[in-house]
Amino acid sequence: MTRRAVGAVAAAAGLLAVGLIAQAQQSDRARRAAPPPAEEPDRGAIQRGMMGSEFNAHVLDVQQKLKLQPGQQAAWDAYARRVRALMLDQLRGIPRAPENEDAPHQINRRVDVVRNRLAAMEDVADAAGQLYALLSAEQRRLADDLLPTTVPALYSGVPDFPRASIAVRKKPQ
Repeated sequence: MTRRAVGAVAAAAGLLAVGLIAQAQQSDRARRAAPPPAEEPDRGAIQRGMMGSEFNAHVLDVQQKLKLQPGQQAAWDAYARRVRALMLDQLRGIPRAPENEDAPHQINRRVDVVRNRLAAMEDVADAAGQLYALLSAEQRRLADDLLPTTVPALYSGVPDFPRASIAVRKKPQ
């Protein structure tokens, strides 16, 4: 697979992930408005679980394709642990605001989430650099195509729009 094809697949996977996360957050908002019946499964949790499973399977596939040597395994483990932690954090979304929290505090909470995720992304980059330095020339060629597909796009969450702001405005005639 060419780099361009891998990039397209990675971009499509990123868009799918963002869409599924947004859908899960919408499901969370709807659930807050009216609790689902006890027998109804939590679809958002199911989707997040499926995305997490697919992501883990992809990371394992990349590991196998790189054909790591014993001396490279610790660096891979550190890298994989960091990308999985970042993905899990993003799948959790943004915690609900406490009741009556003012706008500046809500915005600052979102800034904190992004700041923490950026720090996690920087940890991923450091671990990737350490792993890459240990790879053979052939493994590096593979890693050039495969490693970027294991890094989740930095995502801070879709704003929780109040229902009143979604109203369609009529155009003046």
